Amino acid sequence: MDKLTLNDIKIKSPGKQVKEIVINSFGSLGNFAREIGIEVRTINLYLKERKLGSDTFKIRLCRVLDKGMDEIIESEDEQIKEMVQNIYDNIKMYKDEEDIAVLSKLKELCIKNKLQLDTLKMQRNIAMCYFYRNQIDRAKVFIELAIDSVKNPDYLIKWKSELGLMYFYKREYKESKKLYAEVAKLLKEYSEIDDETKFLHYYRYGILQNNTNHPGSAEKLFQKSLEYAGTSFYKGNAVMNIGISFAKQNKYRKALEYLRKSLDFFKDDLHKSMLFNNLAEIYRSLKEYDKALYYANLAVSYIDNENLERLFTYYQTYSQILIHKGEVGEAINRLIELINQVENRFVYKKFIIDGINIIAQYILMTRNINILEDMEELIYQSINNTPSHNKKYIKELKSYIELNTIYKKYVSVKDLPS
Repeated sequence: MDKLTLNDIKIKSPGKQVKEIVINSFGSLGNFAREIGIEVRTINLYLKERKLGSDTFKIRLCRVLDKGMDEIIESEDEQIKEMVQNIYDNIKMYKDEEDIAVLSKLKELCIKNKLQLDTLKMQRNIAMCYFYRNQIDRAKVFIELAIDSVKNPDYLIKWKSELGLMYFYKREYKESKKLYAEVAKLLKEYSEIDDETKFLHYYRYGILQNNTNHPGSAEKLFQKSLEYAGTSFYKGNAVMNIGISFAKQNKYRKALEYLRKSLDFFKDDLHKSMLFNNLAEIYRSLKEYDKALYYANLAVSYIDNENLERLFTYYQTYSQILIHKGEVGEAINRLIELINQVENRFVYKKFIIDGINIIAQYILMTRNINILEDMEELIYQSINNTPSHNKKYIKELKSYIELNTIYKKYVSVKDLPS
């Protein structure tokens, strides 16, 4: 499905709707005119009228299309609802600055036509657009307003889960866990919720538990999510994350078993690359660095340079393996470049901190003063680029400036002649 633009957010007249469906079915108005026995000139006149001309024209139109008039002509409300649902189902496509104007225009149409639920759905759509643009605080404002007004339990559950995801990406884990607990309670109260919503809840909750050092709970949540996984993609993600949960419990052989199982479900290169990166991480933990490097190279080879966010996380694994092998070379410099590039992208801040940690680990091992200065410049730039309200992230970044001072003293003392 193509992404809607500003030109698409408009109401089509009955005549325009008929003309589109006729040309799609017959190739031209001329062919259609011959089929129903009415002149093209007359048909063009009918299409300009609100009532679409004579009853004879309508009867013949319905007969050749084998549809009723209510199937051929959509009301204003129906057209608006269709556009809203289209965007709702494909919201991940809407990440650009100009998309905000598209979504706002459609929201205004919903308000004008007094479509309350669709207005709230557009509120959520705008929130998710901001979320995918890494403007999470703004996203939270929009989705919280939608949650406060929605009565439909299905959307209440979905949107609370998405708000929990936003808190997770801000590393506000307590708030995220609180929301997932509320979603779990609502799922018990409303049994008619679709399987995809249930899958996403258990899957997201599992990710949270893995990232807060509760891999046993995470494993159970991923097993539960697998019960509701309706697609090969969802099944593969659930199985892969069960493997990751085992790895976090140091059950590496069990982890490898599940990760290899997940390969049966992944068809596209992007998700295969995720799997290979996870295999590299496990072999790194097992200190089997040659195998780890093999899978790290595979992970990078399966994605293109446009997928900067993935490349950044995989390059961290790659750099760590090279550090263990004593073969870092230019990898650290490349990692610094990638941190600069992803700072304003939709990247989980923990991954950026992890990247800085790897550089810090390398500096401590090698006492490379040049890299230390590059890292200090990188951190100052990151602090300047971070919105002031993101205090927790800024505090973490500033802690590295203090570490840099310690490292510099350490390097200076060690390098003094005896």
